Amino acid sequence: MFLYLLLSSIASGLIATFIMIGFLYLPLVWGGDYYDVMGAIGSVMTGETNGRSRFIGGVIYVAVGVVIAMLYGWVALALIQNNASLPQFVVFSGWPVTINLIYPLLGLAIGLGHGILVALLVTVVVIEHHPVERYRTRYILIVSQLIGHLVFGLSVMFFHSQFLQLLLRTTT
Repeated sequence: MFLYLLLSSIASGLIATFIMIGFLYLPLVWGGDYYDVMGAIGSVMTGETNGRSRFIGGVIYVAVGVVIAMLYGWVALALIQNNASLPQFVVFSGWPVTINLIYPLLGLAIGLGHGILVALLVTVVVIEHHPVERYRTRYILIVSQLIGHLVFGLSVMFFHSQFLQLLLRTTT
């Protein structure tokens, strides 16, 4: 069971983290304000903002995304195993894997709480103590963290529900 959770967490975490990164950097398309999360994380390590620090920040960000996906995966696995008590918002019921919209909706709710917690922690830690001045903006950091974590929660729970169903089906 742990192997299935691990495999699903790696796949779901990578997909959801890259979707989250896409949403975080989406304002670049229209020239809007955005918070350079990977640059901020990497510059904490290097003290400067450049390609190297963004690469380091990106690796850390993706790794943490996979670890956090494991926590979401425990929730999804528990819900899949106790499916009888779960509300059913099933779409495309004839497909090989059931798509129950309760998982992405629950992911949105968990993502909101996750985003609020991260926004508060990052606001105190990063804004107050970041070595690079340009990463000390409050508003865009908070908004980007909330939106990013909503998207992460929705997508990671959706993919976990799909991957875990497939993996658990192979054992029965």
